[in-house]
Amino acid sequence: MEYICGICGYNAKNLREGPRCPSCGAPLEVLINRRWGIARSAPSMWRYETMLPRSGDIVTLGEGLTPVRRVGGVLIKDETRNPTRSYVDRGSSVLASNIYIDRAVISYSPDLSISLATYLARREIDLTVSVNGPVSSSNEIIEISKLGVRIVFGDLGSNIYYEDPYMIEGFKTISYEIYEQLGHVKRVCVPAEEGVLAYSIARGFKTLEELGIAQESPEIVATTTSHRGVVGMRDVLLKIGGVRIERIDDQDIVEAIIELSSRGIYMRPISATSYAFSKRVRGCVAVITGSEIKRIPYTNPRRIYSGLRVTELQKRIVEVLSRTDKGMTAYEVWKRIGGDSSLRGVYTSIEALVRKGVLTATLSLRGSRKIKLYRVKQ
Repeated sequence: MEYICGICGYNAKNLREGPRCPSCGAPLEVLINRRWGIARSAPSMWRYETMLPRSGDIVTLGEGLTPVRRVGGVLIKDETRNPTRSYVDRGSSVLASNIYIDRAVISYSPDLSISLATYLARREIDLTVSVNGPVSSSNEIIEISKLGVRIVFGDLGSNIYYEDPYMIEGFKTISYEIYEQLGHVKRVCVPAEEGVLAYSIARGFKTLEELGIAQESPEIVATTTSHRGVVGMRDVLLKIGGVRIERIDDQDIVEAIIELSSRGIYMRPISATSYAFSKRVRGCVAVITGSEIKRIPYTNPRRIYSGLRVTELQKRIVEVLSRTDKGMTAYEVWKRIGGDSSLRGVYTSIEALVRKGVLTATLSLRGSRKIKLYRVKQ
């Protein structure tokens, strides 16, 4: 596989010098022959498979195909609907589908660590998360530990990076989805710490423009907090063209957090900056991501053991699902069971069986609606 810099055109045969361009510092991208196409039956970002690198089996948990909806007068792209509630799942899926190593080490980072841990567990890659600074979310650490991941303190030296070219390719799919869902948009607002997401979305739209699919790329507004230092990739972002950086004060951020939480969306302050900015600017699509609440959707198969203790309701659920190989939704299982079992009770029992490895969950489309189907694991 070859890699290329989307800013200066530098070409690399491998990643021995790291995931950044040694000439201008921009993240490298995977050099592939892209063809625009949409597999409309695919209930994930892999509907753009012809735009993505793939060297093995696709590792997917249904990431992508997140909704665009209006909240408080703002059009938002809700990335909290991803499996680990963050856009990072898109990159993790592409990386996990193209990685061939037995052991991986990543540095702890909010959203990134739990996402990579979840997807690499699907490949049964031995993973260590090194903590070399403050832990911002106890909930994330707890969920990561459930996957059997080693958590150690100190800098061990990572061999997987946030700005890996395969991660960038996954992040670009946000641009492809916005184009599919809305056509041309005037402006897209993206929360930025290092600026990798803003870069990826800008490059995603530029890719569509280069292929002749979109006539013009939207302006990308990278938003950050007023007290943050320089956005890590500021100089690279400004070289793309059509990108600007805006700082949001604490009052606007707090108001955005409160307003979004009233709609059931909980996020970190940096993630609320895109919404806060879009409240004052017309014609802007706000990318919302990074929920404070995490729950992994997958259990490492190494932790599944025989002789499981199951409840009577769980036994009835397995019995119902054993009668079909097409899969059923939780609601359909509940209707089939009947009796005095509640829908919530059935859903909770199904999720417990998924975590234990008894059932599998896959996403599918019914019309334009994304649904989750459960089956007995073969």
